[in-house]
Amino acid sequence: MSKTIDDLAAHAGRMLIEWGYQPSTIQQYKASWNKARRWCAAHNVEFFDADQERQLIEDLGLNDSVLTAAGRSTLRHIRTLLSIDTHGSLLPWSKPAPEAVPDRFRDVFDAYVSSLQRRRLADSTRAGQTSIIRKFLTSLSAADFSDLSSADITAHIQACSWMTAQTRTGMLYILRAFTKWAGHGGWCSPIVAAAMPIIPGHNHASLPSAYTASEVAAMVTATSKECPRRDRAMLLLAAVLGIRAGDLRALRLSSIDWRGREIRFAQTKTGHRVRLPLPDEVMLAVADYLRNERPQSTDNHVFLHHRAPHHSFDDTSNSFHAVATSAYARASVDTSGKHHGMHSLRHSAATNMLSGDTPYPVISGILGHSNANTTRKYMAIDVEALRRLCLEVPRG
Repeated sequence: MSKTIDDLAAHAGRMLIEWGYQPSTIQQYKASWNKARRWCAAHNVEFFDADQERQLIEDLGLNDSVLTAAGRSTLRHIRTLLSIDTHGSLLPWSKPAPEAVPDRFRDVFDAYVSSLQRRRLADSTRAGQTSIIRKFLTSLSAADFSDLSSADITAHIQACSWMTAQTRTGMLYILRAFTKWAGHGGWCSPIVAAAMPIIPGHNHASLPSAYTASEVAAMVTATSKECPRRDRAMLLLAAVLGIRAGDLRALRLSSIDWRGREIRFAQTKTGHRVRLPLPDEVMLAVADYLRNERPQSTDNHVFLHHRAPHHSFDDTSNSFHAVATSAYARASVDTSGKHHGMHSLRHSAATNMLSGDTPYPVISGILGHSNANTTRKYMAIDVEALRRLCLEVPRG
């Protein structure tokens, strides 16, 4: 049955209170609903339905492909009215839409994306490459792709000069493959790929960002007030077992063997299956979250959004970064000159195992490295072990 905007707002407001939303957050929702009220009054709308919602969103300019953070929030608040009334829940947060590829480059972009799909690359690899190519194409000023020159590539690389040399090297590798494919297909001159600049770089040119055991212990206890048990469980899994953020996001309840005191899963990055022991502190932290804080849900993911509608984190790309950075800040850990996201805890786990004389193959097994050279990079920051290997400086 159709309802007025006042009826919908009243019902949605009651549900937000029941779900435990903060008064300040509810006030933000109400501010957006007031915009909907004014629009209904101006257009003599008595009952607010899906057709009225679409027209309101269009009139407010919220149907653009790219919105500001404030615009995305307003859009979510307005859609909440019918979502709660119809489904009894909020819509999940949506990612910001990527910048659209200009129409004049759409054909070559779509053709290359199709070629990546035919190569059966991993979804994450395809997504990373298409993101870099999309940003490159949106920055081009050329009237047609056939006009592409090496100067356009150089200009794009210079615009990304704030990135590390390693990042720019990877980006250039992807653009070189793209322009080489385009040259063979007649989309542009083959000279473009041949004239690509070279950026010297090395995988181990920079040291991994790692923190001492005392710093990690301090930040693990400095969890947020909103969901401290969830955050602590996440941080311990990353800091003690070196689990990547992507694997935390995908972790399932069925992955935990409580009797065997193990956690088993296939790594999202490599596909390798790993079996990791669950130390008491980690196991108790996960159990504490599941029993006392995790929302009731039929979803099999271990970690869920604390706020309604309590979806998993599959719809977010870097959801755990804020958990780690906020914990570092609350613990007053000095992060200057270092990465301070969730992956830094993986680095810290490796280096702290090295300093504790954990055998090298054991560290590789825990981290899921199939190549020992991948683990070897952590030796560069084991200062005490390197100190024992130093040679005396010749004199005279």
